[in-house]
Order: sequence, then C-alpha cells, then structure tokens
Amino acid sequence: MRGFLTVEPMDIDKLKQQVLASWHDGGMETLVKVMPLGSTPDNTRPIGYCTKFKYIAGRTAREIEGIVGFAADTKLVHGAEVFTVTPLPKAHQFELRGYSNTPAGVSTSDPLYVPHALYPPGYGAPQWDLCFYDQSHLLHLLTLGPGVKLSYMSSRLPSH
Repeated sequence: MRGFLTVEPMDIDKLKQQVLASWHDGGMETLVKVMPLGSTPDNTRPIGYCTKFKYIAGRTAREIEGIVGFAADTKLVHGAEVFTVTPLPKAHQFELRGYSNTPAGVSTSDPLYVPHALYPPGYGAPQWDLCFYDQSHLLHLLTLGPGVKLSYMSSRLPSH
C-alpha cells in the first residue's frame, strides 16, 4: 500500500523482532496505551496505537496529546489513563506505524496523505498498531489528572 512503511516482508519480520526485544526490556521501554481520563478497556476492541513509556514520562496529559498525535484539547484535556500491555503481543498481532509525525505511517508530504482533524501529525514518538490484540491485555498503570506531570518510577514498570 502506498504511503505506509514499505519494506520487504523479511525486513518487517526483523524489525518486529527488534521491537519485541526492546519491549521485553521493560522500564522506560515499556509499551503503553494512553486513553482519555475515565476510559476502561473494552475487550471487544483492538488495543490500537501504542508508544513507549519514555515518550510520555514527565509530560502532562495535554503535552502527551501532541506527542502521540491527538488534536490539542480533544482527547486528553481532562487527563489520561495509562495502561501497559501484558502479556506482550506476538509479531503477527501488531503493525509497524512509524512515528506520530507521520499519521498512520503516512508521510505528510505523500500525495495520498489526508489530514484528519482529530489526528494531526504528532511530535515524533514511535507508534505501533496493536490491531490484532484486544483490550483485555491492558493493565491499568496510572491515572494522570489535568495539569499533572506524569511521574512514575521506571523501576516499578513491568519487565517481560
């Protein structure tokens, strides 16, 4: 598909193995899902887009909106719920999506790029789409109130 990360299948497998190895390190490399304040997992839905803990650490919910590619003051204006993914998905359960400054893995300079009002380019955090892994695998880590910087000891994050 044009616009998406285009590499040979063998390269995708290798990249996915490298990603999985980094997630297994835990700590700041922990895979996290950020959702609006008050959200709870819906086991009938896929997890969707995730990033690593180190890209949201020390940030307010509003700052995280910009990092992960949510429009300002839309999804996290009142705060956020942060979840870890456990157990980690297998390689066939997620897709590589590049960085949040390329929404859905599509460069903003690509002629096929279509801007979306709720999902503008973010500040460049890596992202993966856990499109084949349901939300029953989300474990609540913390609630982040409005205006509060995310402060959590990385040594307390799960290792896999």
